[in-house]
Amino acid sequence: MNNNTNYSNYEDLGLRDAQLIMASILKDVKRICDKHNIRYFLDAGTLIGAVRHKGFIPWDDDIDIGMLREDYNEFLSVVKNELPDHLFLQTHENDPNYDIYQVPCKIRYNNTLFIEDKIAENEKMHNGLFIDIIPYDSLPKKRWVYNIQRKISNFVLRSFIRIREKPEKLTLKNKITYFVYNIVSSIFTTKRRQKLFDFLVKWNDKDSECMGYGLDTVWSQYIYKKEDFFDLIKVEFEGDYFNAPRNYDAVLTQLYGDYMTLPKEEDRVWHARIIKKLKNA
Repeated sequence: MNNNTNYSNYEDLGLRDAQLIMASILKDVKRICDKHNIRYFLDAGTLIGAVRHKGFIPWDDDIDIGMLREDYNEFLSVVKNELPDHLFLQTHENDPNYDIYQVPCKIRYNNTLFIEDKIAENEKMHNGLFIDIIPYDSLPKKRWVYNIQRKISNFVLRSFIRIREKPEKLTLKNKITYFVYNIVSSIFTTKRRQKLFDFLVKWNDKDSECMGYGLDTVWSQYIYKKEDFFDLIKVEFEGDYFNAPRNYDAVLTQLYGDYMTLPKEEDRVWHARIIKKLKNA
């Protein structure tokens, strides 16, 4: 882990070299999933990259994959014993200092640094290059139940996120709001927060025709048809083939609209502020 980082021990890493390291993490995750018959699929910008570029979007600096909750839980149960030594499973349980609350799981590459832009730096957690593992949940039978689930889970998650990103100067109204956030974050320790999410997930219907981003994420606005995902197909990404939603066009259109048209240069977003690797590693 990269605790108490001394930047003088690290050297800059180019974007393309960083992309290839992340692609290697993805290949290890694919190997583990295939071995244990765990379904995963390329997601978000990574899926666009596969469809449009057969690899990374040229300026992209992360990888996203998704898993339905049952596959995600199985992945967490086997991955610790399957990861090579140069990789680290990062969850709120495995890394008590991990505080990027909207993403419950990352696989990090040891002896590297990836400091995200617009997120307060935390030297105590593992900050290596990573891929995001995003759980998806089947929806409850009733939409109003889903709305209640999301109001509860989003309020708890956003309390932690807002505390992490607290501005230096607050209005009186914001001071009151942050006081409430502090109370919520003090009540919902990691174990209690996980128990809450596990309780809310029980309201879901595994046979639902729809799915969305997991209750332990903040993206509640996207709801997909399962038939657009399964059965999964293979798409090319960086010289290898990985799982993707069978109707990726419908999924990506819902997310991004016209995803095949390159955005303007000023809209080509990076996540990284710092990308480095340990010298002589």
